[in-house]
Formats: sequence, C-alpha cells, structure tokens
Amino acid sequence: MSGSPFSFGTRILAGGAAILLVFLGVGFLLPADWEAEASGRLEAAPEMVFRFLDSPEGWREWTPWPDSGLVRNGPDRGAGSEIQWNDLELGSGRFTIVEAVFPRRVAYAVEVGDGAMRTEGALELLPDDDGVLVSWHEKGDFGRNPLMGYWALAMDRAQSTELQKNLERLASLLTDSVRSR
Repeated sequence: MSGSPFSFGTRILAGGAAILLVFLGVGFLLPADWEAEASGRLEAAPEMVFRFLDSPEGWREWTPWPDSGLVRNGPDRGAGSEIQWNDLELGSGRFTIVEAVFPRRVAYAVEVGDGAMRTEGALELLPDDDGVLVSWHEKGDFGRNPLMGYWALAMDRAQSTELQKNLERLASLLTDSVRSR
C-alpha cells in the first residue's frame, strides 16, 4: 500500500488552509471603496429640510443611531458639529458635519472604529416648485481588510437602498412637522 506520507486529517487541514489563503488573497485584491446615491422630492421648503441636516440632532430624528454612549462636540449646528458614540453593539465612531451652506448643501464624514473605515457624504438641495429635490451621494473606504473587500462588492447597492429609506423617513418627518404647524 503506497500512499502519501501525510494522514487523511493532515491533508484535509492543508486543503482547508489553502482554501482560506485563496479566499483572503482574493479579498485583499478586491476594491475597498464603494459609492452610493439616492434622491427624492420632498414636500417642504429647502430651509425646513436644511434644519434636519446641519446638526447631529437633526440627523438623529430621521437616521438610525446607537442607543448609548453618545457625546456631542463642537457647535450645535454647521461645520464642526459632531457626535461620537461608543456602543457595546455597534462599537465606536464619529459623525461630523464638515460643510453647511444654508439652505443648499450639507457635507459630512463618518469614521468607525479607529478610523480604518471612513465615509464621506453630501446632500444637495435644489428648490422645486413647493418642495425641494434632494440628491444624496456617499462614498466610503473599508481600508485594506481582506474580509471587508467582499462586503464592498455589495455595498453600493445596499447603502443606496439605506439612503433611500432614510430619505423616506425624512419625508415622513417633514410631513408630520408641516401638519403640526
């Protein structure tokens, strides 16, 4: 009986290790960056929409946020306005308004963890009859994590869907605000 000097179990482990190395190697070669966008028409004046965009508190009313460990920094509104979090479930991060041009544009940056994952985004507001057209663009970078390269492949579509859902929440919030006046 001639055969391999390695046992069956050793060959299985070696095969599994080879598959893992190929998986990680491909992941390392995948792009780490992604882009997403969404747009919609909101039934409100640009000035009314803007007040939900130029401060972290405004964002907390229509986008998901951690439930704990929130700390505010900087001014209440506009560039430099920031919120940090350290949540057991979601980890740590920072959301910063980097530009606010009343009532036309808000740009922001999000850093997650130690800054290895970064997102930059902007919302543009264009008056349209009795409402406003909102165009939201976001791009991010997962860094050189070979496992996140696989996630980046699906992130364009997944994040675009999330942005659209958030715009729908904002539209609902604005409708409720108009009704309560």
